[in-house]
Amino acid sequence: MPILLLILAGGVIAYFLWRWRTSSLSRDCRWRQHREEGVWVCAFCGAQQQGGDAPTQCLKGQ
Repeated sequence: MPILLLILAGGVIAYFLWRWRTSSLSRDCRWRQHREEGVWVCAFCGAQQQGGDAPTQCLKGQ
């Protein structure tokens, strides 16, 4: 049983490290998709990005 908990804890830590490396989003980044215009808009700072996939980079101040 303790080995299973260690493996689970290692998996959770690995997931958090992977998410931290692949995204620069902060807690303030709240992307909303406007499908009719085909654009993603940040509800916090108003930044806009074209495309179908959710943004993974913070565009605050650009």
